[in-house]
Amino acid sequence: MMNTADLVLINGKTLSVDLAGSVTRGEAAAVKDGIIIAAGTSEEMNPFIGSRTKVIDCKGHTVLPGLCDGHCHAASSAGTYAACDLFNIYQEEGESNEDVIKKYTDRLRAYIEANPDLEVIRGNGWNRAWFNGSNGDGRMPSRHDLDEVLSDKPIVLESYCLHNIWVNTKALELSGVTEETPSPDTGVIHREKDGYPTGIFEEASAIELIKANLPGYDYTVKQYKEVLLKYQKELANNYGVTLICDAFHTDNARQAYVELAEEGRLTMRARGVYALDNNRAEEDWQTALSRKGKDNRGDLFQINTIKMFMEGTPCMIEPYSAQVNKTAGREEDYRGDLFWTVKEGAEYMSRAIEQGFQIHMHAMGDQTVKTSIDCLEEAQKHSDGDNRNVIAHLMGVREEDVQRIADLSIVCSCQPRWMIYDTDVEDFYKPCFGEERAMKFYPNKSFEDAGAIVAYGTDFPVTPPPNPFHEIQCAMTRSVFPDAPDYDRFKGKVLGEQERVSLTEAIRALTINGAYQNFLEDVTGNIEVGKSADLVILDCDIEAVPFDEIYKVEAEQTIFKGKVVYEK
Repeated sequence: MMNTADLVLINGKTLSVDLAGSVTRGEAAAVKDGIIIAAGTSEEMNPFIGSRTKVIDCKGHTVLPGLCDGHCHAASSAGTYAACDLFNIYQEEGESNEDVIKKYTDRLRAYIEANPDLEVIRGNGWNRAWFNGSNGDGRMPSRHDLDEVLSDKPIVLESYCLHNIWVNTKALELSGVTEETPSPDTGVIHREKDGYPTGIFEEASAIELIKANLPGYDYTVKQYKEVLLKYQKELANNYGVTLICDAFHTDNARQAYVELAEEGRLTMRARGVYALDNNRAEEDWQTALSRKGKDNRGDLFQINTIKMFMEGTPCMIEPYSAQVNKTAGREEDYRGDLFWTVKEGAEYMSRAIEQGFQIHMHAMGDQTVKTSIDCLEEAQKHSDGDNRNVIAHLMGVREEDVQRIADLSIVCSCQPRWMIYDTDVEDFYKPCFGEERAMKFYPNKSFEDAGAIVAYGTDFPVTPPPNPFHEIQCAMTRSVFPDAPDYDRFKGKVLGEQERVSLTEAIRALTINGAYQNFLEDVTGNIEVGKSADLVILDCDIEAVPFDEIYKVEAEQTIFKGKVVYEK
C-alpha cells in the first residue's frame, strides 16, 4: 500500500540536472515527512493523494530543486538592513572624485539626521574603484570629509567589496589607532604626511584595527538573529534559495546561526566558515581546531570550512597599467600583493585537510589563482581523494590553470553578476589591466568545458540583490540587463561572448553543484526520490522565457523540507 503524501505538486515542469549534466524532466512530485517519495507524471501522483494531502497545481510552471547561494555574506546584510546604504552611487562623465565624495557624504548626512539616536554610525556600499586613479584623479576620501558630517560620534563606512573602510577621526580615537600604530604586513593604513591615518583602511588585518577595538561596533547576537531571519525571508526564500554558504562572518553572527538552528527557525541550510588570517595564522588555526564540531547543529547549520584570503587587491602575473600605478602613487611594476606564499599556504591547508576541513579561498588575480592551485596541489596530497576545496571569484585565470583546477577537483565558486560588461569593466578592469586581459575575465564556460565543478554564489551584499535569476541571465548573456542602472551605457556590450553558458549549465551551478560544494549532494540539489523536499515553483516556464528576460523570473513558492516557507 502506498504512503499518503503530505504534499503533492502536479501539472508542473520539473527540471533537475545531475552532477554529470544529465537533465531529468517531469510533471509532478510527492512529499512525505519532508522527503520526496515519488516523482513523475501528475497521473502517477494520484495514489499518493489522500484527504489531508496538500495539492499544489503548478499550472505548467517550472519546478526546480531549492537553489544554493554558494558564496554569500548573509550576516553582513546587517549592513544593508541596519546601516546607511551607500550603494548605487556612480561617478558620471565629467565628475571629479570630489563630486563623488560629496554624493556619499550627502547621503550619509541624511541618514544621520533620520537616525539621531545611533551611537555608532555604520554604512555600507561605497565604491573604492572610483578612487583607484584610473581617471587620473588622485583625490581619496578621508576622515576630514566625514568629520564635516559628524565629529562627535564614530563613523565606519564599509566599501561594497568589504575590503576597505572609511572612518572619521572619532572612530580612530576610540579605536586607539594613531600615527604610532604599525601597518600590518598585508593590510594598508593610508596616512597623512605626519603618519596619522587618513581614515582609509584596506584589507581585513588593517580593518580589524578599527572593528575589533571600537566599542559597540559589532552587532549583538540578538541583532544578528533578527537580521538573519529577515534575510532568509526577504533575500533567500523569496528567491527560491534553501542553501547558503556564509563565507565570512563574526563570532556574534556565528552564535546567532547556532541559536536559530537550535530553535528550529532556519528555513534554509546554512554553512559557515572559520577565518584564517595570514597575520595571525597560528592563533586562528588553533581557534578553528578547538571549535571543530562544536558549532554544528544538525543539518541546519554547520562549520566545516576554513576561509583564507589569498589576496586583497587582485594580484596579477603582469603589472597593472603604468598610468594607474603612477596616479595611485605605487611602483611602476605594481601587480598586487599575495597574502600567502605557496609554502605557508600549503602548510596550513594540509593541516586543515588532515583534520577534515574544507578550504575556501578568495582569489581573483591570475597570480593569486595560480598560487592557490599550487597550494592545493601540495595540500591535497594529504586528503582521502574526496577533494571539494573551493576557489572563489576567479577573475583572471590562465588557460593552463583552468585545466589544473578541473584535474585537482577544485570547486569553482563563480559570481555571474560580475561576468558582465559594465562599469567595473569600463572604469576599472580595462584601465588597470588593459582590454585584452579584461575581456578574458571570469572564464565560466572554460571551466565547464574543462570538466570543473562550477557553483554559483552572489557574494551578497557585495552585489545586491542576491537574486539567482539575475545570476542565470548574466551567465547566459555576459551583458547588463534592462533593470540595471548602467544599462543605457552598456547595452549590447558583452564580456567575452565565448564564455556564455547554457540555461541547464547555470541551473546545475545553482542546484546540485552547490549541494556538492557543501557535501550535501546526497541530501538536496535534485528532484528525486529520497532527497529532501527542497523545491522552488517559478512563476513561468523558464525554458520558454527569452534568454535576455530571465532576470524577470520570480519564485512563486519555495518549499524547504516539505513545508512552504515562501509564497508570492
